[in-house]
Amino acid sequence: MQLKRKEFLLIFILCISVIFASCANKNEKVEYTSNEEQIQQDVKEIVLIDNAGREVTLPYPVEKAIVVSRYDAELVRACGAIDKVIAVDMNTAQDREYWGMFDPEETVGKGQTELNYEKIIELNPQVLILPDNGNYEEAEKTLEEFGIKVFVISGYDTADFENQVKNIGKMFAVEEEADKFYNYFNDMLTYVKDNVKDADKKTIYLETTGSLSTTLPGDYFYNMIEFAGGENIFSTGYKNINKNEVDPEIVIERNPDIIVKLVTPSKALSGTGLYEPPTKDEFLEKYEEIINRPGWDDITAVKNNDIYFMTQFSHGGACKLVGTSYVAEALYGDILPNLDSKEVFRAWMEDFQGFKYIEGHFYTAEELTNA
Repeated sequence: MQLKRKEFLLIFILCISVIFASCANKNEKVEYTSNEEQIQQDVKEIVLIDNAGREVTLPYPVEKAIVVSRYDAELVRACGAIDKVIAVDMNTAQDREYWGMFDPEETVGKGQTELNYEKIIELNPQVLILPDNGNYEEAEKTLEEFGIKVFVISGYDTADFENQVKNIGKMFAVEEEADKFYNYFNDMLTYVKDNVKDADKKTIYLETTGSLSTTLPGDYFYNMIEFAGGENIFSTGYKNINKNEVDPEIVIERNPDIIVKLVTPSKALSGTGLYEPPTKDEFLEKYEEIINRPGWDDITAVKNNDIYFMTQFSHGGACKLVGTSYVAEALYGDILPNLDSKEVFRAWMEDFQGFKYIEGHFYTAEELTNA
């Protein structure tokens, strides 16, 4: 018996409806996949070589990191990823104006050698970032069972500046910002290198924050002088030198062309710096101490008043490249007409840290004594 036209159309419509309903059910199964399954599908990884030469596999992109060391945190901020940092160390958080987004009560230890593992585990970051003079091997063993990765970035290592900035760009997926940051400082460094390579080397005695404390080959301060084109008076004959208590007679004998002294505010934690610079009187006190050391009036740098001061806070910016620019200008300002170290510091503060440029972190002896 043949179906009537209306009955046939009704059956056809019902069949089409069943097919569409089936398709809709299939789409709903994909749409309502559980959050856990969806996260597993989206997980990606990236393999990077850190500052300690370790090959580390990290989740990509990193969304939750703990950063120990102010220098490391500055690099991350310069690359535009500070919003991915959930906690820092006390040496960083002490500077309430500069690091006001981090709670001093929620720090993960005093610094890279004094870590609070219980707090780190409680905060459960994807990665702990710390420098190579920190306890990264211990941290790796302690945190491995909790799935927390450990990655080494040393924000004071001038020689590894490119690798470290590129690593930050890749792990946080902020490569464009990282490249902009890297290119600015690399252009400055290239300009210095190209223009001082044939210059007569000038010698320098760099004194760190402690009285008669200096830097020797292998130190990061030493690299800063090398990149500026200077010759450290302890580049040779340094095996019996105690860098923490230099014999002042040796400095007289080696007769540096310039002296650079680091200064930090008295209220800063030992070995650290602050956004707020030391008072001018604190700088003058260091100046007077240097020029009044017995016999130092015979040193070329003292005779010519070629004594320069920069703070512990300022010099370390961008893997010490801010300090490098200042030292290079002090050494070879006459053949580096396009180098303005104060502008470099301004760019570091305002363009890459998002803070207002602040005076008082750099002085020449002339500025201290003639003002």
